[in-house]
Amino acid sequence: MEKSKGVRVYAVAIIAFGVYTLLGAGSYKQFSVMFQGVPPAVIICIYAFTIFYGICGIYCGSKITRLEDWARKMILSVTVISVLSGFLLNGIVMANLKNFLASNTAQIPPEITGSVYKYAVILTALATLYELSVIYFFTRPRVREQFKRQ
Repeated sequence: MEKSKGVRVYAVAIIAFGVYTLLGAGSYKQFSVMFQGVPPAVIICIYAFTIFYGICGIYCGSKITRLEDWARKMILSVTVISVLSGFLLNGIVMANLKNFLASNTAQIPPEITGSVYKYAVILTALATLYELSVIYFFTRPRVREQFKRQ
């Protein structure tokens, strides 16, 4: 069985999302601002997972183009962890973002902070939908079959 266009598209999307994740992580200091109220050890674990998730996306995405099943399984595993942690932590992150935008630290004009917050909410929802689509796509029998034949 030949590699489907869907696998190719998702492989490229996974690589791009990995790059986006690494760029979004920024420095630990910037990252930790969004997790105020969370114990420092947990923030370190979340940051380490975020870096791992980005690197994993880039590496496994390239291996998915070769239909390597271990890469499909790894992406599924880290994506499930990401979705679950997102559901648990997004409330805290969004509350901290709202406080950050309202502070003088953000250096964002007050008239656009509402728009910035709405953009962040939409971006978070889109990222979650993307991750859910990765889980759905790579667990479909026709897609799994392509990886088993290699």
